Amino acid sequence: MKKTTLLNSELSYAIATLGHMQTLVVADAGLPIPPETERIDLALTKGVPGAVETLKVILSELQVEKIILAEEVKARNPQF
Repeated sequence: MKKTTLLNSELSYAIATLGHMQTLVVADAGLPIPPETERIDLALTKGVPGAVETLKVILSELQVEKIILAEEVKARNPQF
């Protein structure tokens, strides 16, 4: 049985298979995603799970090399 924080198997697999300088994007439902791009939808209802709680779990599993925040995130989410 998995002992770490992240329980979503698709997200856990995506993180486990990321290589150096590869990208993982965390976004809300409004982000346009090309059909050929892998998508892991974590949404339950509007705002759940929230961005901060989602990032906390991801950061407990992933060694991050670089973070890029959209200007909109910085302007509308002071917690970042």
